[in-house]
Amino acid sequence: MKKMTLALLIFMLSLGGYWVSSSGQKMDVVIVGGGFDGCAAARSAAVAAPDKKILLVVTEPVQSVGGLGTVGGQNFTDIRLWQGQLVTQGSFGRWFAKAGQFYSTERMTEIIREDLSQFNNIKTLYSYDIEQVATDKNKIKELTLRNISRKESGEVGWGQDVKKINGKIFIDASVDGRLTRLAGNTVSVGRADWPATYLPAPENGTLARQQAATLMFQVKGVKTPPKNMRIKDWEFVRDAKGSWGLAGGKEAFTSNPKVVGFNEQYSPQGFAIKPINAAANGKDSDVWWINCLLVFNVDGRAHQRDKGSSLYPSDLLPEHLNVDEAWVKAREFINTDTFIDTLREFKVQNPSTGEWYGFGEAELVRENHNLPIVGQSMYIRESLHSATSNELNTNEENNHYAITTNEAQSAQSHASGTDADNYQTRIGLGYYMMDINAFVPEDLKATGQYDWPVTKHLRPDWEAAGGQPKNPVYLPLEALLPSHTQNLLVPGYGASISSFAWAELRVLPNLAVLGDAAGVTAVRSLNVTKPPGSLSKEDITWIQEKLKSFGARLDK
Repeated sequence: MKKMTLALLIFMLSLGGYWVSSSGQKMDVVIVGGGFDGCAAARSAAVAAPDKKILLVVTEPVQSVGGLGTVGGQNFTDIRLWQGQLVTQGSFGRWFAKAGQFYSTERMTEIIREDLSQFNNIKTLYSYDIEQVATDKNKIKELTLRNISRKESGEVGWGQDVKKINGKIFIDASVDGRLTRLAGNTVSVGRADWPATYLPAPENGTLARQQAATLMFQVKGVKTPPKNMRIKDWEFVRDAKGSWGLAGGKEAFTSNPKVVGFNEQYSPQGFAIKPINAAANGKDSDVWWINCLLVFNVDGRAHQRDKGSSLYPSDLLPEHLNVDEAWVKAREFINTDTFIDTLREFKVQNPSTGEWYGFGEAELVRENHNLPIVGQSMYIRESLHSATSNELNTNEENNHYAITTNEAQSAQSHASGTDADNYQTRIGLGYYMMDINAFVPEDLKATGQYDWPVTKHLRPDWEAAGGQPKNPVYLPLEALLPSHTQNLLVPGYGASISSFAWAELRVLPNLAVLGDAAGVTAVRSLNVTKPPGSLSKEDITWIQEKLKSFGARLDK
């Protein structure tokens, strides 16, 4: 019997990782969320401390890492070069170099899984979520996790298996900010920190909407030109790996009678089609993942499995859906003739050859039950934001957050810009466009007619201040710190970033940068036995040097 037990132990260790028992397994670092940020955190922690036990809890209902960037179908990588260079390096830079900008989601899953499998001190626990958080004196002591799975109805429900996890440092890399919220930290929801002038009723400083969500879906029959080409407002591009991506459709969105009529009819029901980003599912694939369906009034914090319990948010706007309700309704909506017929209007003719490209002949890709293949996770663009203190005055986007709206928008190309205060504690660079995909359907025609993008119409003060960021913003260590939980780091959606700054920093490359920093910071905190918020200048220098040695870029 002893020999069998030893053999089993050796076998389990050979697979990498640690067994998680139902009686309270002790781990050093516990990471909740298996997206790019969570996986980056796990990797950087494993490299920095091969003697520490790291648990990665994947909260999607499938056995796969990568979150939105894989099982969610968002395979059109949102990058923005600065001075011709990619500034979001580190883990993301390595994955990007292998996968390309428009990648196979299966291949990206494989890349990340292979990357993590190098480290025997990482254990991955698939398809579990937090059921309870035990805290003591501003510290998380234990998580109760329960398995989840997608029901035949489409909702994600609780299972029967429960695991209790004790940890020293916890990392919230989730989309819903669940660990941050349940641990009792001060957060704002959606755009509650916007100036009151720009919040339509019934929104106010405590009750506010989050950006529209999306459900990615697959189609076949997308037609591309023989080479990279820009035709009118359409851009067709092949990446370095030979995979196609495209962006376009503003003219159809604003002027095509069928598209305009579609949005007029269905936006009151919470759906609209926007201009399209799409990418083939890898080189030579006829399958494409499509990002074009806006789903309004979705609260990214709320899940059907929590309904009726204290885990369910009590401050939802009346018309809001939880994530499961939205996923089911969106899949049903995609699975209609009207939807696919409208999608086919997104096409463009080459004036030189008369050839049509785009979605004129597109067909939905379907699974065994003849339902459309969609992302296993919803593309949630926003949920909650950590405040820097227990006191949160509303409508103050340039206070109470480690990264403010002004810092993100007006950062300079040197260390003395609006983000200068972030320089000493910088743990990476963040860069993209401040990209808002609308909060309510009326945003799509804020000027009286349909227009895209909508950011400048929603915030004319932002437009007057210079519009899109010209330079990367320094990401400070403080962005990872919640209001009071001492052993928690937050590189996910709940990071300390104002709502408008989040519109830039929410994309996956930036989140991976925060994830790398969270993993290394967790290790330093353990090594010096100090909470992350109490780390000294010397500790932060160690973190910065370690990140640089891992390929991260911290300087402009």
